Amino acid sequence: MSYDLRIGVKVEGTDIIAVIEEPEKSSPTYNLREMFVTCMDWNYNQGQWYKVSEVYDKICRGIAELSGYPGKYKKFNSPNGWGTVQDALSALLSLRDCIDDISNPNGMTWNEIPKEYLWVAW
Repeated sequence: MSYDLRIGVKVEGTDIIAVIEEPEKSSPTYNLREMFVTCMDWNYNQGQWYKVSEVYDKICRGIAELSGYPGKYKKFNSPNGWGTVQDALSALLSLRDCIDDISNPNGMTWNEIPKEYLWVAW
């Protein structure tokens, strides 16, 4: 089993969030949950939507932790090999890059969506 990382925007006048993009690494294994929770210091709920503006720093924190201190997180590697520090880092980098591409695609401002209007689901 795996997560379904998605980026969305709220449809005006409703509670509906429309998916507009998925990161390249959109399906990290559930085996990474404990590693994600620990490195991001965020106990997220699967399938729940979160405002990107409220969790972007947590994603960046996870990237910094996993890239700066990989040995600290090796204890969370899955014994069956499905879920390693590198897998978690790749998923978070992919998620961050996807958000950055949407909020400022190639430096173009005519089609950017500010982070405060984006939502992310795990």
